[in-house]
Amino acid sequence: MHDTLWMCTTGLNQMTAGTHMKTTAVAARAVWSAVAGASLILLCLGLGQKLYVGSVPDAFTRDQAGNTLILAGAAAGFAAAGWSRYRGDRVWMTSLVAVPAVVIGGLNLVAGYSLLPHLSALVAVPLGLAGIIGGMTARLR
Repeated sequence: MHDTLWMCTTGLNQMTAGTHMKTTAVAARAVWSAVAGASLILLCLGLGQKLYVGSVPDAFTRDQAGNTLILAGAAAGFAAAGWSRYRGDRVWMTSLVAVPAVVIGGLNLVAGYSLLPHLSALVAVPLGLAGIIGGMTARLR
């Protein structure tokens, strides 16, 4: 009798702990996806600040704000990629999350006053979005 009662309570505790662990993993995954999504948004906002046609009276200020946003987006993208690898996501998910930070941030450093960062965003942002979707829908372990 005592053994049966003990097994029932142990099973209940394990079930509760498993449910708690899964809820915690879902919350961590939601925070990760918010960080990764924010990195893409910051990168795109930075590129939007740096894109203008013709003469603009406050071009230096806009470039400075755009560079700061791109730097913040790249840092958040690298943080999300590192967190993705730490969580145990597959390598392709981690690399896809890091692609926008590497490509857009790197091209902004090397060729910031050209359209190369903007053109590369046409490929890098969808790849980053695919990595975020893959990381959100991956099976919880």
